[in-house]
Amino acid sequence: MAFLFEIDLFRIKICPIPRRIFPMRIIITIFTLLFTAGIAQEGKTDSTLHREPVRFSKEMRGTFHGTKMNYLASHYETILYEKDNYNKPMASIFVTEYRSVKNDPDRPVIFIFNGGPGSASLWLHMGVMGPKVVKVPSDATDDGSPPYELVDNPLSPLDVADLVCIDPIGTGYSLAMGDHENKEFWGVKQDAESVSQFVRRWLQDNHRWNSPKYILGESYGGIRGPQMLNELRSGSLTKIEINGLILVSPVSDLQHIRFTPGNNSTYVGYLPTYAATAYYHGKIKTNKSLESFYEEAKDFSLNELAPALVKGSRISNREKDDIAEQIAYYSGLSKQFVLNSNLRVDASSFRKELLRDEGYSVGRLDARYKGEDYMVAGENPDTDISNEGFAAAYVSAIHTWLAEIGVDIKRLYRSGDRDLGKNWDWVSTQNGWPRYVNVAPHIGRAMRENIDFKVYLACGIYDLATPCFTATNTIYENGIDASRVKFSEFEGGHMMYNHQPSFDKFLKELRNFVAEDD
Repeated sequence: MAFLFEIDLFRIKICPIPRRIFPMRIIITIFTLLFTAGIAQEGKTDSTLHREPVRFSKEMRGTFHGTKMNYLASHYETILYEKDNYNKPMASIFVTEYRSVKNDPDRPVIFIFNGGPGSASLWLHMGVMGPKVVKVPSDATDDGSPPYELVDNPLSPLDVADLVCIDPIGTGYSLAMGDHENKEFWGVKQDAESVSQFVRRWLQDNHRWNSPKYILGESYGGIRGPQMLNELRSGSLTKIEINGLILVSPVSDLQHIRFTPGNNSTYVGYLPTYAATAYYHGKIKTNKSLESFYEEAKDFSLNELAPALVKGSRISNREKDDIAEQIAYYSGLSKQFVLNSNLRVDASSFRKELLRDEGYSVGRLDARYKGEDYMVAGENPDTDISNEGFAAAYVSAIHTWLAEIGVDIKRLYRSGDRDLGKNWDWVSTQNGWPRYVNVAPHIGRAMRENIDFKVYLACGIYDLATPCFTATNTIYENGIDASRVKFSEFEGGHMMYNHQPSFDKFLKELRNFVAEDD
C-alpha cells in the first residue's frame, strides 16, 4: 500500500491508495515537490496574497452639538503597496473612522494620530474626539480598577467633519507586510511617508479630493504633522494642500525639550510650567491669580533667565544669586537647590524635589498628579504617576469600543511600544551635520505658499513632557506667521482633555476652527 499526500495550506493529509496506481519513486518525487513548495510558502506571510482588506462597520446614531445624525463607525485595514510595484504589498494600516452616512464629497475630514513615537491613536480617539469617550477623574486622582465608564460625547466634531483615527505601522493592528519589516517605517521621514501614502489612498478611494483637509496630531504628532505637510505638499506623487494643522501638546523642535549640556532653551521653556505646577501644589507665596503668576513667569523666563543662561560662566556672582532667587520664587524650589543645579533645573529633578518634604513626586504628563516613591531620597521619581492615573482606562476603553463596532481580531491592539521609540530613525531628515530634529519650518513655508493655511495649537499648563512655552518659542523662531496661529492654553496636562472644563473648551474651539471653512 502506498500513500497520497494532499497539501491543504500547511497541513498534510495522508490517504492510503493502491500501490499499483503510482510507482513508489513517482510518489516520493511528488511528495518532495509538494513538501518543498509547502516549506517555501510557509516562509512567507499571508500578507503577500491578494486578499480583501479586513473591515468591520456598524451604523450608529448620535447627537453632536444638538444635531442628530446617523454615522458609520468602522475599523478597517488599508493595504499600502510598493511605489514601483503596485502588485506587491508593503504594509497594512488600520484606522478607526467615523463618517456621515450622507456621502458629501465636500465634507471636511480630520486625520487624527497620537505620538510617541510608538503610540496608537487611542488617546485622542477615546479621550476626546470619538462619539464615545472614556471618563477618568477630572481632578487628577487615580482611575482605579475596571469597569471604566464610556459615555456619549455630544461635543465630538462629527457633525461638521468625518474623523479618521490612524494607527501608524507598528501600533494598533498596523503591521509591515510581505518581505518588509516594521522597522523600515520607524523614522521621522519614513513614518510621515507611510501615513501620507495612506491619506492619499483615502482621498482616492473615497472620492474626497475636494474635501477640506485637517491634520490633528498630539505630542510627537507635532513632528509627524508638519513632516506630512511637507510630504503631501511637495511629494513626488501628488500635491495636496492642507486647510489646517491642529497640534495638541506638540513638540516640533526637539531642542526645546532635550536637557543636554549647552542647550539653554529647554530651561527657558520649562520654567513657566514649573511655576504653574508649584502654584497648583501650594508652594508659592503670592496673592496673585494663577494666570497672572504664570504670565509673569513667562516674562521672567524670556527676558531675564534666557540672557543670564546664555552668559554661562561669564555671569557675575551677584547676577547669578539674583537669578537663582527668582527661579526659586517661581519654581517653589529652594534657592540653594537652584544654585546647586547651576540655575538649570531639569524636569525630572523638579518633579522629585518640589514635594520632597511631603514625601511625594509629581507627574510628567500631568503635574497635577502626585504619588509616593519607594524612597523619598534620590534624584528621579520611580514612575510617571500621571500615566499610572489614566492609562489603564484608555486601554480598556479602546478594546471595549472596538468590540462594540464588531471588531474580531485575535492579536492584541498595541497601544504603545517603547522598543519602537528606541529604534526610531531620528536623522533621516537631517542634511549635513547631526542636529536636533526641527520640522517647524515646514509650517512657516506652508503659510507663505498657501494663503488659507492655518494652525490651532492647544496645550496644558501642567504638561512637563512638552510644556506650552516651548511650543510658543518654537512658533516665533521658525518663520511662522503667529497671527494665523490660534494658541490656547488649558488648566490640564499633556492630555488636557482629561480635565473636564478643558475638554469642553478644546472641542468647542476645535469645532469652530474647522467649521469656519465649512
